[in-house]
Amino acid sequence: MTYDPSLHHRRSIRLRGYDYAGGGAYFVTICAHAKKCLFGGIVEGNMILNEAGRIVQRIWETLPQHFGSLALDTFQIMPNHLHAIFVLPGPGLEAALAVATGVPVIQPSFINPPYEKKGRRGRACPTLLGPAAMENEGTASRPPTSPRRTSMGDVVGTFKSISTIALNKFMSRPGAHPLHENFYEHIIRNVDDLEIIREYIIHNPQHWAEDPENPNMT
Repeated sequence: MTYDPSLHHRRSIRLRGYDYAGGGAYFVTICAHAKKCLFGGIVEGNMILNEAGRIVQRIWETLPQHFGSLALDTFQIMPNHLHAIFVLPGPGLEAALAVATGVPVIQPSFINPPYEKKGRRGRACPTLLGPAAMENEGTASRPPTSPRRTSMGDVVGTFKSISTIALNKFMSRPGAHPLHENFYEHIIRNVDDLEIIREYIIHNPQHWAEDPENPNMT
């Protein structure tokens, strides 16, 4: 892939109508506030983490402890930002992407209310609903409530919150904002897109001199 510094640093716009809690593969870029190089430096094309960088990396790696379905993919910390791919299984995730990232393929499901035969006055027939439904006839036809799915924003928000607390404690700066308020996100649509972004992340340290996030870039 030809290096294009604008390709994955462009501010993305949330897709109207897209279900960010329905499952998907996401590429995110999270920057340090004011482009400060908090996390280390580049030496001969390799990222050398300082203690702040190691703190951030440990927090990212422990995110699956907060979200049981979350799968982490390619990850790279840069001097003042980080790139990451993560996956949330769900019906919105293309099957081929699920296989490529090692997560379960989840097909859409439709929950139908239990069949109820109506009596002469429109009341449900108890013999078809069963004993439990007879006791709770008013709620027998309601479908079970599905648990709330984790969204892309949940993952990023939790990471930023925990990282902010940990970094401020380490730097003795309570109440500071070491990470930028916003972040960049891209919905990965297919396996080709996934492989391109993986390569971009892995080789990003080699292109630090050309990186638009580099405060020394002229």
